[in-house]
Amino acid sequence: MPSPRSSIAPSPSPSHPFRNTTGLLVVIPDKIDVEEESRFYDELCDVHARASRNSLPRSPHGPPSVFSRDIWLGDNSGESSAFARDVKISGWTNVGDELGGAYVVYDCVIRTKEGTVIHAHKRYSAFVELYQALRRSLPLHQQHFVPSLPPKSPFSRYRPAFLDRRRRQLQYWLSTVLLHPEIGACQAVRFWVMD
Repeated sequence: MPSPRSSIAPSPSPSHPFRNTTGLLVVIPDKIDVEEESRFYDELCDVHARASRNSLPRSPHGPPSVFSRDIWLGDNSGESSAFARDVKISGWTNVGDELGGAYVVYDCVIRTKEGTVIHAHKRYSAFVELYQALRRSLPLHQQHFVPSLPPKSPFSRYRPAFLDRRRRQLQYWLSTVLLHPEIGACQAVRFWVMD
C-alpha cells in the first residue's frame, strides 16, 4: 500500500515573475545615497520654479479635448479678449407697484480681470435687447454660442420662486455671454454693461 506522502505531487517552487525578462529590469542598490537624492530633488524643484517664473501660463491652442469634454473659456490668461472674470446676479428688486406699472430689476455683479466690481441694474427687457444686438452684430459662426433667454411669464412675474429661478437662468445666460473669449469682448456687450 502506497504511503500518503508519495501520492501528493511535490509543489513547484515559486518562480520569480520577472525571471525571463531582459533589459527592462533595473536593479536598485540596497543603499540609497540620501545626499545625492536631496541634490537631485532640489535641482528638479529649481528648474520647475525657474520655468514657471519665466513663462506665463498659456491658453490651449485649438479646440477643447474631445475625450475629456473639457470646456475652455479662455481662462483669462492668454487669448481671451473678454473683460469679465466672474459674473453673478446677486438678486432682484421690484420697482413701483403692480397697479402703476411695476417692473423687476436684477443686480448683475460683474468682476473684471483687473478686479473692479461693476453693479449693472438691468430689467429683463435689457437682456432681450442685448440678445437681439448680439444676433445682429455677431458673425454666423459665433451666434450659436449665445443661448436662448429664459421665457417670459406674465402671470407669475412677481412671485419669489419664479424670480429666483429666472435669476439663476439669467446668471447662466449672462455668464455664457460675458465669459466667452470672443463674444465677451464685443462692442454690444461693453455698451450693455456700461449703459
